[in-house]
Amino acid sequence: MSAATRVLFHPYRFRLAFTYTLSVTEFVLGLLYPFTIGLAINGFLDGRGIISIAPLTAVWLLQAAFSALYQITASRLFAKIYRTIAGKLILGEQNTPDTTSEIAARVIMVEKICDALADEVPLLISGIVGIFGSAVMLFLYDLRVGAVAAALIVIIALLQWWFSIRAVDLNERINTLRESHVKVISQPAPARIRDYFRAITRLNIRFKDVETGAWSIADVFSLGAVVLVLFLVTRNSTFDVGSIYAMVAYVMTLTDSLENAPDLVDEGAHFYDVSLRIATQLRERT
Repeated sequence: MSAATRVLFHPYRFRLAFTYTLSVTEFVLGLLYPFTIGLAINGFLDGRGIISIAPLTAVWLLQAAFSALYQITASRLFAKIYRTIAGKLILGEQNTPDTTSEIAARVIMVEKICDALADEVPLLISGIVGIFGSAVMLFLYDLRVGAVAAALIVIIALLQWWFSIRAVDLNERINTLRESHVKVISQPAPARIRDYFRAITRLNIRFKDVETGAWSIADVFSLGAVVLVLFLVTRNSTFDVGSIYAMVAYVMTLTDSLENAPDLVDEGAHFYDVSLRIATQLRERT
């Protein structure tokens, strides 16, 4: 994060850290579901009865508690961030046609930033926990399966690095056009309006094409990893039923998290560009 964007979040850094610690805890607990379900399966098969679901029940209730606490904390924090930043943007500028268009666009962007803080950042946390947590659990079950997971992570990371470069560039160009949205509409001219919407839709289509390409390539590699893991775990007679279930579940969690990476990169690029624009404007007044 650049020095400019710290202007936005520095006053809330401790509350943000606490809020996202709750979110991390929630997703780490969720990562234990395959493991505790595997324990329950083995326990019932071995005749240990209802006590077999004790770990699963404990994890379930703890995750529900942390999830509820996160929602309560996050809604209040992000509402405060929104009203504070939006107020500074509106009250700190003299009203001219150009500044009104820009401020209107950026107030909408502030709302999107707060929505991203509440929705997209937890998804990013979920993705990171799902990717690396699943890989760690797979290594604990079997080194070969863990190696497959690690190889898949490296391949998809390189793919997403390439996509992120394109995403940041395209998001910057799209947001630049959006800042003139109100001005274009308030001063209608057929050719100008036609050129404006042609430009923004072309950029959106180009972005979607790049995102689709990255997602499709990631999907092919994910399928290969799932097939290879199924082959490895079913060929080894030392694994019990619960362990096989848990490994397959962790592989699916890993591939699902990796396949969601293009969406997360998209939102991250948009979040970064919008935050930079608003933070730069606020910093120029101080």
